[in-house]
This record gives sequence, C-alpha cells and structure tokens, in this order.
Amino acid sequence: MVSDARFGIELYEDPTDRQTVDGASVLIVGHVWSPDAERIVETRDGRVLIIDPSGRNATGLNRSLADTEAFLEAFRVFYLGDRPPVAPPMTRDEARARLAALQRGETLTPPATPEPIPREERVRRLRRALDERDAPAVAPGTWWARILARPEFD
Repeated sequence: MVSDARFGIELYEDPTDRQTVDGASVLIVGHVWSPDAERIVETRDGRVLIIDPSGRNATGLNRSLADTEAFLEAFRVFYLGDRPPVAPPMTRDEARARLAALQRGETLTPPATPEPIPREERVRRLRRALDERDAPAVAPGTWWARILARPEFD
C-alpha cells in the first residue's frame, strides 16, 4: 500500500472492489483519510478520480495510477528536504578505520553531510516534476492545484 499521511491518501496494493460512477464501473484503488470518506478510483481508460462514498462528485486526480504514485513520490522527496541533512552511511571498512583512529587517540572530523537544498529550489523541482509527469493534474481548479496553493508551496 502506498500512503501519504499529509494528504491522507492510501492506495491499495491489490484493489478488487468496484463501484459505479456515472453509470460506469470503476475500480476502487484507495481512499482519502478513511475508506468511508472520499475514494480514489480508476476508470476503464486508466484515469484516476476522487469521488465521494456515494459515487458522485468525481474530481480528476491524474491521468493514470502510475502518475498518482509518481506525484506522491515527488511530494515525499520534497518533504524529506525539511529534515536536516545526514551523513551517508559508512562502509564496514570506513567504520573500522574510524574506530582504529579513535583508539589511537586521533581527533576525527565528522563525516561530510550533503548541503541542504533550499526550500525555494525544492518547490521549483517539485512543481517541475509534477508538470512534466501530468501537467493537466496541476492546472488551476484541480485537486493537486489546491494542494499546491498551501503556504508551504508559495
């Protein structure tokens, strides 16, 4: 299951339940916040929609489920940048060498950490990635456009 707590989206690994939307059968592939709330469905032509539990008020999400998963991944990468940078893990040989140096009483410099990517740059990268993946999904008035209107993306 793919999920994103910030948006309440949970995508099911092996969806099997179906629902009727506008007279057509759709596959329920996930939900937003709760299975009893908004549902995420995939149409026969592969589009992904958000619908209310009754099957009404369909709102386009993405052109495909793969695009929805890619959007969630792009947002995950964006939010990871809010964490302080961490040093990459050491190999076993590097750890042994550092331990040996400490045992000899040598003062060691801390491992190099990557430079943090400024928030403005991460926002620019996020918007570019979303636009390249599924530009209609971020057009004004869409579900994703409302997400991108939040203050952290200005």
